[in-house]
Amino acid sequence: MANGKKSGTRRSSKYEAPKQRRITKQQIENATYKDVKLLEKFISDRGKIRSSLITGITKQEQAKVARLIKVARELALLPYVTTSSYKQSYNRR
Repeated sequence: MANGKKSGTRRSSKYEAPKQRRITKQQIENATYKDVKLLEKFISDRGKIRSSLITGITKQEQAKVARLIKVARELALLPYVTTSSYKQSYNRR
């Protein structure tokens, strides 16, 4: 304790807080690329796939969801990019 550190206490990071899961494990296991409503929960308003830190799912589940979203995009069930009202309203390129 000579260096000023407390023993037994752990400093928590901002990423260690438990997140609420958007869907259950069973729903992820049974999900297919056809479940557009389910997959839309994992896409931001700009069309990007949300990270597992935001959605609160494991890395394996995140990889499966990302793969399903990519397949749905290839089959034109989900958009790659959504048009933003900012671009339209301010006449940006």
